[in-house]
Amino acid sequence: MSNKHGRSPLKLVLAGIMVVVLLLPIVPRIKTIWDLNHQMEQLENQKTELQSVNRDLEEELEQASSMATVEKIAREQLGMVKPGETRIIEVRP
Repeated sequence: MSNKHGRSPLKLVLAGIMVVVLLLPIVPRIKTIWDLNHQMEQLENQKTELQSVNRDLEEELEQASSMATVEKIAREQLGMVKPGETRIIEVRP
């Protein structure tokens, strides 16, 4: 006995099994693709953060290597003076 469309339940079950069998190898690949896309998104975010840090460090390096900064460090931290200047050291009791 067949149903209205001329398909037997056995054919529908076999078709369903074939669909499942054909999808089985695809599911792990889809998960791998999803995982790789997620990882790529995280790496892009990390790259953006590192580029920002790099820009900040480049600005800091540029400022630190300016002559005004070098002179300030030489005077304040190393106690250096220009030729003809006299350094006065405050002595506290």
